[in-house]
This record gives sequence, structure tokens and C-alpha cells, in this order.
Amino acid sequence: MTVQGPFAEWLRSSELIEEASDAATQAAWGELAVDGHASSALALRADAAAEGQRQLQFFGSPVTVETVEVTGRHADKVGQCRRIQADDASYAAAPPVFIIGAEEQQQGTTLLTVLRRVEAA
Repeated sequence: MTVQGPFAEWLRSSELIEEASDAATQAAWGELAVDGHASSALALRADAAAEGQRQLQFFGSPVTVETVEVTGRHADKVGQCRRIQADDASYAAAPPVFIIGAEEQQQGTTLLTVLRRVEAA
């Protein structure tokens, strides 16, 4: 299959770079602050700026790595930020998580490995 025209030009073009930072978060974390980078098919700079702000909000506080079992097959969700609901009481309100792993089980469930923000008590 050969792609031609404007779509082919778009595929060959350099990616747009959009940076987002938050001085308060950098000050709070100091040397422990992390630089995050993501590359995606977002075509508009405004969409990239919105994604950068979403990531700043999510990663601006401590996160924990958790494994949670959910109904259905969800291996396609790796690399996405989603709200998930599970039988675990801490997931009853469908908190936002970043899915970093998925292991689909025989019984029609998926063990998701997620990054979840640690909320203040």
C-alpha cells in the first residue's frame, strides 16, 4: 500500500514538540523531579498542550504502582490514562490511573498494573 498526498507529507513530517512545566511542582520535588516525555499522533499543538497539562496534574503528586483485577479484556489500554472501576473498595469511585501493564486472564478478566496518585488522607 502506498500513501500519497497530504497524508503522506504529514507522516513524513517532524513531530511537534510541546513542553509543559510547573514551577510549584518542580520546587516541591527538587532533585527528585522527573522529566516525562510522550510521543503521540496528536496533530494539533493545542491538543498537545492540553495533554501536557493533564500529565502535569497527574504526575505532580506521588504515585503508587498497583495491580487491580477488572472485568473484560483490556490489554489495548496499556499506555493510556483511564478511570477504572473494580471490586476493590478504593476503586469504587473509578479513580484516574495510568495503565502500564495488562495481563488478560482465562476467566475473562484482566490484571492491570497501574500508576495511581496518592491522595492526601
